[in-house]
Amino acid sequence: MIEFREVATYRGLPVQVPNVLPRLPAERALATVVLPLSLNWSDTGRSFNLGRRRDRAWVYEIVLREGTPEDVLTYVDGVLLVDLWDELVLPTAIREAWNPLVAGHATDDLPVR
Repeated sequence: MIEFREVATYRGLPVQVPNVLPRLPAERALATVVLPLSLNWSDTGRSFNLGRRRDRAWVYEIVLREGTPEDVLTYVDGVLLVDLWDELVLPTAIREAWNPLVAGHATDDLPVR
């Protein structure tokens, strides 16, 4: 079971960090999605094709910065996150909070959700 803990950043805004990296079925991990207003208020209604690396990176950056645990479980696949990790533009505090999971590739025994 995936559990989340709240980590405060330097600005005091909380970041939700899971105890293990989530896995998504391929059709969800590579789907075309429209993020809810709570995540994408500046470009509402825009669709992102998670099958395209740049779109996936953009969504992951948004979700890791702004998302709830449910957002992480809906949009982020751990294997694809590990693949993109060095390319993501993230605040230092968020990168530090997530890095132990990514560096450890903590998806080993996690079933696809």
